[in-house]
Amino acid sequence: MAHARFIVGAMPRRIAAGSRGLASALSSLLLASCALRPDDVRPAPPIPSAYAGPVQQLGSIARIGWRDFFQDPQVRSLIEETLANNRDLRVAAGRLEEARAAFRIQGSALYPQLDAVGTGTRGRTPADLSITGRAVTSGQYQSVLSTGWEIDFWGRLRNLRESALQQYLATSEARRAVATALVAQVANSYLLEREYEERIAIARHTVATREDSLRIMRRRYEVGSGSKLEMTQAQTLLAQAQTAVQALEQDQEINRNALALLVGRPVEIAPGPLRLSEAGDAPLLPAGLPSDLLANRPDVIAAEHRLQAANADIGAARAAFFPNITLTGAYGTASAELDGLFKAGSGTWSFTPALHLPIFDAGRNGARLASANARRDIAVAE
Repeated sequence: MAHARFIVGAMPRRIAAGSRGLASALSSLLLASCALRPDDVRPAPPIPSAYAGPVQQLGSIARIGWRDFFQDPQVRSLIEETLANNRDLRVAAGRLEEARAAFRIQGSALYPQLDAVGTGTRGRTPADLSITGRAVTSGQYQSVLSTGWEIDFWGRLRNLRESALQQYLATSEARRAVATALVAQVANSYLLEREYEERIAIARHTVATREDSLRIMRRRYEVGSGSKLEMTQAQTLLAQAQTAVQALEQDQEINRNALALLVGRPVEIAPGPLRLSEAGDAPLLPAGLPSDLLANRPDVIAAEHRLQAANADIGAARAAFFPNITLTGAYGTASAELDGLFKAGSGTWSFTPALHLPIFDAGRNGARLASANARRDIAVAE
């Protein structure tokens, strides 16, 4: 059966009668529950609070989207495919859905729970165990509704829900950080591809010129106007140029494989301009304030959400030190025969209150509070 849990604390010996006394008592309990959770205060960073040099007030680069920043249509297409197919981003999206479900689970604990339970038992008691001295075959059938509700006086459930919410928000920022990193990696791989094209073209031109030099040196050596040393040096320079081409082609293949892993499929990049300066004009990037960049960094925002979640965990851990009352109730019908389950007079109900006061738990609650405090310290450092 489900049960209702009511958490109460040490009440005054006498509470004035009337609505004013009840309101005062409830206000005291709510204030006490709020006091269990530390205040959400952003820690002071160990850096100067103001920027030392002159700053151009032209806005922040954080407000420029990647579609506005990258003008090349191939880059835009690759980034869009990456955001749609990348496996790491899918994992981040799955974790976000998991965090959202965890928040819903914690939030559901604040509302009453209602369950329908039906049971049936049939058994035989032998004669030597029966009170009448005869073998008895009996049955018991029940159909009940059970309800449970924990009244959150000390804010334990609210703090757990707040912690789950902040963890969800931190996970959302972590997903945005993954997407931002993927955009940067794809753009960097594309620019590397253009760089390798230019360097390989230069290296192949170098091979061609050194082949001409070797042919000239060999001809001069054959007619006796040049030395063998000069021909050997030309051969060495040609071998070095050919090795450089092979190394660049290998690095280009590695970069293409990395780009295919990011995009999620084999990538064929159309030949582009050999000079990066010909790829297009880059937009004017405002300097802005460093604080604007920090305020928009997903990892910084996620760290702040984790700090708030740690504070909420501390409030929930502190609430575990206070007593709670468990109320278990059920209402339904019961009968010895199945056909009499819903007849008149078959109603049944039960109500069992229980007080739970933690006295000795071998330091379990204290360890949970210490763990929550340690997570808060870690979040502050992050």
